[in-house]
Amino acid sequence: MKKRTRIIITAIALVLLVTGFLISQIIILSQPTKGNKITHYQNPQKAVFVIDIQEDFTGTTAKPPFPYKDSRQLIETVNKITEAASKQGIPVIYIRQELDGFIGNLISNIFAGGISKKGNPGTEIDKRVNIVSSNIFPKLKSDAFSNQKLEEYLTANQINELYLTGLDAAGCVHNTALGALNRGYAVNIIQDAIVLRKVEKWEEILKQYKEENIALITTLDFVKISGSSQNRVGLASLPAPR
Repeated sequence: MKKRTRIIITAIALVLLVTGFLISQIIILSQPTKGNKITHYQNPQKAVFVIDIQEDFTGTTAKPPFPYKDSRQLIETVNKITEAASKQGIPVIYIRQELDGFIGNLISNIFAGGISKKGNPGTEIDKRVNIVSSNIFPKLKSDAFSNQKLEEYLTANQINELYLTGLDAAGCVHNTALGALNRGYAVNIIQDAIVLRKVEKWEEILKQYKEENIALITTLDFVKISGSSQNRVGLASLPAPR
């Protein structure tokens, strides 16, 4: 075999090896996590999650295939939800996607157009979002529960029921819901407060939610629920990383 041919074969093999490794890392990052089951709380509480409404996905630094076409309506709806929650003492928790480290940055550069890198302005919460709490937790994976400090916060505050908003309905919202279910949380997704990039998949993903025991409610439902909420206890003073 000629030397040139061996070099070409070796180069192709290396490219395939690296590509396969990166794809395996993407799969790992895209899987819901598992953790310890929550206990029975004497004073169980609710919380609202706002997932990945960031400049890179909905705002000024978004690149194709972003921003989401209906991001304005999404943010207006989420702001109504968080305002209602805040008035009733229901914690609002903001989740941000932040890819970090050599592998994270490599995946971002090759597969995501350089977005979601830790420290970049695009990882900040969209400026149109009304931030009503300091509970801001970054995540390296698609499931928000990949951040141990989030679990600590929820446990410290006896939270056992979650209301999810944000994006993407088939990605981080879904995997966070599954991560929560794996730990024994009751999970509600506010249907008019989530978005899906592949809009043709709406019926499929909503059917999947129901099969997985994820409750689907509306903003109006949540406002009614929050109005009768008992979340009026003091929250544990546990620092939330920004």
